[in-house]
Amino acid sequence: DFDTNNPNLPDIDSVKRRINEATGTNKTILARDPRVRKQIVSREGGTSATEAAVARGLAWLAKHQSPNGNWSLHKFNDSPGCTCENQGQVITDMGATSLALLPFLGAGQTHIVGIYKDHVREGINYLLDNQIRDGDLSFGARGNTRLYTHGQGTIVLCEALMMTGDRRLRNPAQEAVNFIVKSQHAAGGWRYNPGQAGDTSVVGWQVMALQSAHAAGLIVPNQTLNKANQYLNQAQTSDSLYGYQPGGSSTYVMTAEALLCRFYLGYNQKSPGVEYGINYLIKNRLPSKPPFNMYYMYYGTQLMHHYGGQPWKTWNAQMRDLLIASQKTNGHRAGSWTPVENHDRAGGRLYTTAMAICCLEVYYRHLPIFRELDIQ
Repeated sequence: DFDTNNPNLPDIDSVKRRINEATGTNKTILARDPRVRKQIVSREGGTSATEAAVARGLAWLAKHQSPNGNWSLHKFNDSPGCTCENQGQVITDMGATSLALLPFLGAGQTHIVGIYKDHVREGINYLLDNQIRDGDLSFGARGNTRLYTHGQGTIVLCEALMMTGDRRLRNPAQEAVNFIVKSQHAAGGWRYNPGQAGDTSVVGWQVMALQSAHAAGLIVPNQTLNKANQYLNQAQTSDSLYGYQPGGSSTYVMTAEALLCRFYLGYNQKSPGVEYGINYLIKNRLPSKPPFNMYYMYYGTQLMHHYGGQPWKTWNAQMRDLLIASQKTNGHRAGSWTPVENHDRAGGRLYTTAMAICCLEVYYRHLPIFRELDIQ
């Protein structure tokens, strides 16, 4: 189903060797190769049911791409009579397109390889066609959406570059990274618009974008990363958790996002506060029956997968079954997830679906940072 005979795929023995030798954060996307997915899914805690849910989700996303290559949170490219309503009102088409592309890339689908390569190519072209001259990928964004949109678009360009080596993407991706660097506040954070004092939610997307850029061989100033760590120091509360902004009280959502950022910025499982934060989330905030917060699920799932051990096994058992059970399987909504929690409703069905698919791709979307896999 995943175009495994495409001549553009790299030598499989080379892929396996690189996975087995991978360390740290620079080779995390190697496991997306469809030819090694079965082994990795089984070893990391996925099942045939998680893969089936991913396949249904990608098919739903592909069906709802607009003719000009973008996705929208406001309306869908539906057949006559389709009732796939979308409640999302806060993210532009640039943001929606980036969100939709993330799970395709997570499944090893690029604009060169995969059964959805045409969809991915048209989506990436839409981002490139609407990138502003200074590298900004948030065309049309208003209010609190601008740097969310830009960070997500930057991740897409960097991952597509890393996965394909397509030189056409290098300059746009580097310009997008440069825009993030220029937009950082003096205290190390990012918020809705360039230069604003930071909040942890927006910081997370920029740190993930900078990590993807670094892994893709782009220029990321060390000073920018150091300042991001300084911001997180300020956002860390007295109980070793993290708040939305420095000086505020801690929240479980921001704690998951901040700890994931810490891992990409150099922390490990033994770093100060990490074990406490992991145990707090496992004890108090395991994924539970709807309405669950998909944003928290997205960051918490990546965090626990990297951390590993019993916390990951406990989290995965809950996350996996909840998402499989809550996916729609009939009618026009088949393959999607219905937004229930307040933040999810603000993003809408496309947002919720994209985030859920990424969670179920966690087994191979990024290699675990702190342990090696032995792929035969």
